[in-house]
Amino acid sequence: MRFSTLLTVAGILGVLFGLAFLAAPAFGLQQYGVTTDAAGLSMTQFFGAALLQLGLVFLMIRGLPESSIPRVALGACLGELAGLWVAVRLQLSGAVNAMGWSSVAIYGILALAFATFALRKPQPA
Repeated sequence: MRFSTLLTVAGILGVLFGLAFLAAPAFGLQQYGVTTDAAGLSMTQFFGAALLQLGLVFLMIRGLPESSIPRVALGACLGELAGLWVAVRLQLSGAVNAMGWSSVAIYGILALAFATFALRKPQPA
């Protein structure tokens, strides 16, 4: 897989989930069996805004120079690992329903994919 393809996939996921949590936070949380108060809904919208921003950045940097890929991939991998930690913790605590495993899978797959580019040896010019 090319790095631009990975950025496209991650970008689309970020934009779609970001828009969902930004525009309809209660509905988005309901899919995971979570209910909350107004403050929780506001925090969910902030989460949606952050996902939207990250998704747009991924989509806009798809043509970055080859030399920048390892640093961008490392940063993205670390961010995905942070999300994976939260998703696993929530899933194992029972705070979310079985749909939470989809978050574990998405964060895990993206972390692994970004790690492969972060650790890849540079190609000789």
